Amino acid sequence: MIKILDKHIADKIAAGEVIDRPVSIVKELVENAVDAGASSITVQIKDGGRTYIRVTDNGCGIPADEVETAFRRHATSKIASEADLDCIETLGFRGEALASICAVSRVELITKTADAKAGRRVVVESSQVLENSATGCPDGTTVTVRDLFFNVPARYKFLATDASEARKVIDFVSRIALSYPDIRFSMINGSSRVFTTSGKGNILANIISIYGKDIGEGLIPVEKSEGGFTLKAHVSSPDKTLPSRSRQIFCVNGRIIASSVLEKALDRAYAERMFKGRFPIAFIFLAMPAEKLDVNIHPTKRQIRFDNNSEVEDFVAEAIRTALNGEKAVPEITKNDGFVKDESFTYKPEISKPSAEQAVIPVDYKEQIDETDDQEQVDIKSFLTTKRQEAVETEKITEMPNPVPEQVNRPFDFEDLIVIGAVFNTYILAQDDENFYMIDQHAAHERVFYEKLMDQYNASEKFSQQMLMPLSFSVSSDVSATEDAWIDDVRAMGYDIEFFGNNTYIVREIPAFMEMGEAEDFLKDLFSEFSEKPDLTDRSTLDKIITRSCKSAVKGGDVLDSSEISALMDQLRACRNPFSCPHGRPTFIRMTKYELERMFKRA
Repeated sequence: MIKILDKHIADKIAAGEVIDRPVSIVKELVENAVDAGASSITVQIKDGGRTYIRVTDNGCGIPADEVETAFRRHATSKIASEADLDCIETLGFRGEALASICAVSRVELITKTADAKAGRRVVVESSQVLENSATGCPDGTTVTVRDLFFNVPARYKFLATDASEARKVIDFVSRIALSYPDIRFSMINGSSRVFTTSGKGNILANIISIYGKDIGEGLIPVEKSEGGFTLKAHVSSPDKTLPSRSRQIFCVNGRIIASSVLEKALDRAYAERMFKGRFPIAFIFLAMPAEKLDVNIHPTKRQIRFDNNSEVEDFVAEAIRTALNGEKAVPEITKNDGFVKDESFTYKPEISKPSAEQAVIPVDYKEQIDETDDQEQVDIKSFLTTKRQEAVETEKITEMPNPVPEQVNRPFDFEDLIVIGAVFNTYILAQDDENFYMIDQHAAHERVFYEKLMDQYNASEKFSQQMLMPLSFSVSSDVSATEDAWIDDVRAMGYDIEFFGNNTYIVREIPAFMEMGEAEDFLKDLFSEFSEKPDLTDRSTLDKIITRSCKSAVKGGDVLDSSEISALMDQLRACRNPFSCPHGRPTFIRMTKYELERMFKRA
């Protein structure tokens, strides 16, 4: 029998599409606060958010005659017509947040607009309004959510531990705080103030405040504007990477998202600059015309769709690639050299089982706040009227003693380098006015060799040199049998090669830039790679095979005279990417004069 569901059942089902855990509630309430024009937002949770969530803002508030309407499904002030869906510029727009939250919890809302003499207090439980009365309060809105899923036990049992739920909330608030540096965010977990941002617009200062100096210091600034797109980002140098994408944060038009398009853009920008399986740190903030993306493809709004993926990917990749060619991207030797520690910024386990209150960010400050809300009956008016004074006092604690300066990332210039020698027949030594450099001759020559080979492959005119005596190569039967998959690509590199019979090939010409030994070694390695994967129809496969086959370059230990060193440096200078070999290893590293003086206790 088909029948219409009761409203309270339908509300609970619909709420499940938007609210599945405490962080979902925090996300919806914080986004509403941002849309309300707030300049200060405070988030507090207890027990991971399952028993208590409070979000306070100083935004525009809700008019008294509209507060109950705000709790109805699909009630919104952010869109009015179908045409608005094509150009959404707010974080929220569906009108589902409050309705979904109150369907599965107990909610109290206190709000006041600037022109109202008094505010309104509304209490809602399981979608039913229990109280709507006048109250004294400052401008803005406070929403308190208690006992999540008290009426949906089947969903409650799927919540994680308090500490795990707290981590998710802290992670979200951290990310959105970076997206809106002009808004002052405070995150309170239990009785501990996790962090407070200044609200003064400095993204890098916020990164350091939230994620710590190990992550924030040394990030490379990226800025680019073109064709309606504006990118502001902070990314790590290729030598500071992590084994996961945990520190890659993407924000588009103020919305924190997951995006395979932006991940691909990052991968392209760092191509050949990192080891396989490593990922850069990246905080990416992209602004673009609202009509060029669709944010209405998922209930949680975590995913978006770009009208033109390639346009976005190209713009971001090129901006970051340009920044990585600057002097700040050169690996630097310091007293604390090494990879960035791969630690969770939200929680360090103790020997005993942690509570949710322990799930805090280990920053330089940690303020204990008053147990204002330990009692069930909260003097909310008193709490709200003291928020401004609390903000002033907190700023004295959390504001960094030395403001983070704007970063400058000038293009790296080889012309400034003076070669002063070599050590161990492996590392070329050079200097400029403020830095000392060590250049890995093998990595440098691999880069030169690789780019010349790829240029030859892509060029319409091939430059080859004829051999007095042809070279012959015996290959395995599987390589010979799949000749159609690779022989044209080998010829495109500048080799004149043909089948001679009995799994043997004859080479009469080799690329003009190679010596005979290099050309012979390269083909041997290439045939060895072909035996594993001979299908070169995928350009990325060919690129990887060529990368792995650049073994004929100058080796560490090969003795180079001054003219050879000079020639290698000139060739490296001419490369599109002189910073790393095709495998991702750095071609050179530097030590600043100041760091050297520190090691000798002179500074």
